[in-house]
Amino acid sequence: MSLEGLDDVPWHALDHAYGPALDTPGHLRALLSGDPEVVAQAVRDLDRTVHEEGGFVCPAATAVLPFLVEVLPGLAAGPRAAVLDLLGRIADDGENAEQVDDGWHAAWAEAKPVLDALGQSPA
Repeated sequence: MSLEGLDDVPWHALDHAYGPALDTPGHLRALLSGDPEVVAQAVRDLDRTVHEEGGFVCPAATAVLPFLVEVLPGLAAGPRAAVLDLLGRIADDGENAEQVDDGWHAAWAEAKPVLDALGQSPA
C-alpha cells in the first residue's frame, strides 16, 4: 500500500471536525504501521476528526475515503471492523444529514462497489 496521491491533497484547505485537516495524512499513514497500538490510535483519531457527530459530512471525510478503501484489506480484523463502522456512519450521514460535502456522493458511489467486491461493505 502506498497511499499514492496522499500528499497531493490540499489538506490545509479541507476541514474536519476541528478545523483544517492538516493532521489527517499522518493518521492515514499511521494505519500502515506494524504496531497495533499505533494503528488503533490512528483509527480513533480518524473517527474523532472526520466523523462529525450530529450528521455532517465534512470535506475531509470525502478526501479520506479512497485512502481508507485502499488500506482496508491490509488491516487486522479489529481495526478493519472499526474503519468499516466509521465508513458506515459517514455513509449514513451522507444519506441523512442536512450538511454533506459536495463531493461525498460521487466519492461514495465510486468506493461502494470496490468495498462490495472486497466483501468489505459497511453494515
